[in-house]
Parts: sequence; structure tokens; C-alpha cells
Amino acid sequence: MNTFTPEQIKRIYQALGDDESRDIYKHRLMFSLFGERKEISDIIYEHSPAKDLLKSHNGKMCYYGAGAGASWIVRYNGRAPFVIDKYKTGTIEGILIISLDEFLKLPDYKEYLVVVTVGKEKIRDEIQRELESYGLHVVNAYYGLQYFDLQCFDFLKDKEGEKKEFFVDAGALDGGTTKIFLERYPGGHAYVFEPNLKQFEITKAALAGYKETEVFPYGLFDENRQISFEECETDAGSAKVSEKGTETVDVRKLDDVLRDNPVTFIKMDIEGSELAALKGAEHIIRTQKPKLAICIYHKPEDMWEIPSLILEYNPEYKFYIRHYSISYTETVLYAL
Repeated sequence: MNTFTPEQIKRIYQALGDDESRDIYKHRLMFSLFGERKEISDIIYEHSPAKDLLKSHNGKMCYYGAGAGASWIVRYNGRAPFVIDKYKTGTIEGILIISLDEFLKLPDYKEYLVVVTVGKEKIRDEIQRELESYGLHVVNAYYGLQYFDLQCFDFLKDKEGEKKEFFVDAGALDGGTTKIFLERYPGGHAYVFEPNLKQFEITKAALAGYKETEVFPYGLFDENRQISFEECETDAGSAKVSEKGTETVDVRKLDDVLRDNPVTFIKMDIEGSELAALKGAEHIIRTQKPKLAICIYHKPEDMWEIPSLILEYNPEYKFYIRHYSISYTETVLYAL
């Protein structure tokens, strides 16, 4: 593991823009150093979007989803008389599991606050829509909108009106994040990078109806060459650059691909290649100062190497950190 200095950590800490970021950073740093899972547990509990509501709610309440997410909430918060799940029966953490049909037969079912504990965003949203169709009050226990979570991402305007956004999606997978960007900024333009050729074709097809997109069959790195790549049969999103890989992919420096094209926002979720990709985007970051949303959980040293590099390129950046899973994964550094 690459080492750090106290001065380096102090500089990063001073660049953090709010208390939530400072608290998450302390927990994640301790986890990176010692691997203590409780540090991640504390992040999940302390920064649940529903935490304050769960504490203050005095009415009837239950949970939906009898998976790992429910286990966390039940252990830390308890209180619910049952958990709703369409596919599981029995108990979870000592609490009864009932079906949705059973719940809807209760005479007072509309009086319950239903806390959705499912993690996957697409499934969670489908569940929320279904429950709301029954007239239920529904909240999500976890997560914001990953990569677009901060309030300052909502409205970006200059004095003349709408400001055009130019988005780099590094690690596009299936184009889903680019779609979210284009829905939020209909006038925006996206540069989309996916080195896995199977996923590249999926991404290209998924974005075919979006005119303001350029899709590149490259990974982003600190040099231009071919590199070994390891695919994951069970999870396409976990494919990564690796010396053990049996495939090869093309990688490029973002500076060389886009040159002086405008860039206002860069997102990177590229399975441990984030530091190298940032080095390959040095000119763009120094000169254009784009907003950044960079994953910092793939390697322990990401917690100090990535923010230190960004501050080296531009010491004016302010950092925010948010966490989006019920495990150690999906922690994002925002730089503004």
C-alpha cells in the first residue's frame, strides 16, 4: 500500500466542504488502514437518507425488502412489527416477514410509513412506484442519486440562461448514467467511454436515440496503448484493467481524445483505474476545472492518492463525499 503523510491527510480534510463529508472520510480512512467493517456500518447508519425520519417518526412503520439492507436497518433501528417481501418468508433479525398481499389486507395498511430497504436503484424505484400506487407513504432507507447527488448539480446556469454541460462518462457499462445526465440536462453533450467491447456495443445501442452523445471504445488511462483486461462473467460492471486479464483493450488519455473540446463534468467509475485516468486528464482538469464525481473505494490508497492529485492540479477544488451502498463499495468523491 502506498503511504501518505499527515500533511497530505490534513490538506484533504481541510478541503472537505461539509460535516457529512468529513465524517465519511474519517470512517473510510480508518477502513482503508485497518479493514474494520464497523467503520462502514457506521457510515451506512449515520448517513441513511431516512435516518432523521426513522428517529422522529411516531406512527406506524414497516420495512420493505428482506435482504441485507433490511438487516442493517433492523439491527440499528428496530421498531418495525414486520418486514414486507414478495419472495421470502420466515423472519429477519427476529422480525416477521409477510407478503405484500398480506400487508394490503390489513385494515390499517394505509397508516404505515413503508421504508424501502432495497439497494439497487432501478428495482428500488420500481418498488416505490408500485407501493405509491396503493396510496402508501414511502421513503427510501439508502442512497441519493449516485454521481448527481449534490444540490449544486440541480441548476447550472450562467447569466444568459441555460449553461451547456459537457459530460464525460468513464465506465459507461450500459449507458445508464449518461441517460440520467441527458435527462437532467436535455441540452447537454456526453462523451462516453467503455473499453469492454461487449458492453461498448450495449452502450452504443442504448444511446442510439440520443443525438448529443459520442461513444468511444476506450478505457481512460495515463497513456495510450493496449492493456490486459479481466472480464467478470457474473458482473459486467466489475470488469477491470488487470495483469491477470486474458483480454486486451485500448486505453487512452482523456487529454488526447478530447484535446480542447469543452468538458464541464467528469464521472469515473472504472474499477481501480481512476488515479491513472485522472493523470491522463491533467490538462483538462487544470485548464477547464470541470466538476468531478470519482469513485474512491476500489483501492485503500484511493482515499488519499485521488484527492491529493486533484488538489495538485487545482487547489481551489472543494470536496464532498457520499456513500451509496450497504457494503464498502460505491463511495464517491465530488470535486467542485
